[in-house]
Amino acid sequence: MPLVRGPLGGATLFAGALALAGCVAPSPPRPPPYAGGPAAPSPPRAERSSSTMPAAAALTAAVPPTAAAPPTAAPAAAAAAPAAAAAPPTAAPHASAAADAPAGPSVALETPFKLGQQPAPRGQAELAALERWNQGGRGDPPAPPPPTEGHPLPRVIVDIEQVRGPLKAREVQQIARQKLWIKVVTCYRLAAYKEPTLRGKVTVRLTASRAGKVTGARATASTMPDPEVAACLVASTKALALPRAKAGSTVTATLQVFPGDDPVEPPARLITPGDGVLAPAAIDAAAAEALPSWRACYEAALADAPGLWGRLAIRLHVTADGRVDEAFQTGSSFPDERMVRCALRAARALSFPAPEGGDLRVVVPLRFSPGPSVR
Repeated sequence: MPLVRGPLGGATLFAGALALAGCVAPSPPRPPPYAGGPAAPSPPRAERSSSTMPAAAALTAAVPPTAAAPPTAAPAAAAAAPAAAAAPPTAAPHASAAADAPAGPSVALETPFKLGQQPAPRGQAELAALERWNQGGRGDPPAPPPPTEGHPLPRVIVDIEQVRGPLKAREVQQIARQKLWIKVVTCYRLAAYKEPTLRGKVTVRLTASRAGKVTGARATASTMPDPEVAACLVASTKALALPRAKAGSTVTATLQVFPGDDPVEPPARLITPGDGVLAPAAIDAAAAEALPSWRACYEAALADAPGLWGRLAIRLHVTADGRVDEAFQTGSSFPDERMVRCALRAARALSFPAPEGGDLRVVVPLRFSPGPSVR
């Protein structure tokens, strides 16, 4: 499967739109290294086997017609109101690349950017196109989603060990398991992003009033090595709303959490751009090393969903020495969880030159299409 690369939302122009190319304003110059401030849209970069289109027309020329089918190129005048399509595109390549145009599925690497410096879409048409790419599709009719493999999220066990009072233990346990699971995961994220093997158990004694309100909670035992996580787990139980009863009750609960199969994302307050600086060319070259792995992930997903397409934006944290210690999807909703997990694993294996000035977070956007490359 060919590997092609283009700018944000970019795609090469089909032969039918060639006549309009002269009407588009020239592209702005490539931005300087990411040193702060909003990044300007990058000029088009040459693809590996074809010429490129002007940047101003790149996004609208590749507007996906519907969420059920990958985008097809269309003349710029019609891009604002694309017609519905029920099959993958069979677009003709640019005239200058007709002889060596790649066929079959394509993976396109857009211009990476530092977190918070994404070039803004130029107009509603580009914004609509970007939104369609970010949603993607699984064909028409849509293929069923793949089954979840393994256990990507943290493993959580909530048990009610004892109830003293009129409350029924089974009813309390059902409520606790429904309400506390996400709270336990949230507490776990406070430290598990930097300690991926973190695990532990906290025993909590709750006092509930006859109105069902938890009036007190304290830890009676703990094997959780991180004190912040342990305190958060105890505090999370205070929000439980229990059934009304004839009198108050005392409840003993245990909260256990273990690592899942995938890394844990840091808390939102810690996801910052960072002070580091890397030249765009260095980020681009490093990210390109994962293209064969991303292609393999996509090909495997196409076996179950031949019409699968969309955009996957991957946020990477590059440490001060150039290692990647986190990779998560951001700003896109690629419609195949199994492929996303595969692509993120490949991204975590990347390495970069050591940034100047410290660590930084960059976003690497990818476009996947089951048809020939849209240029």
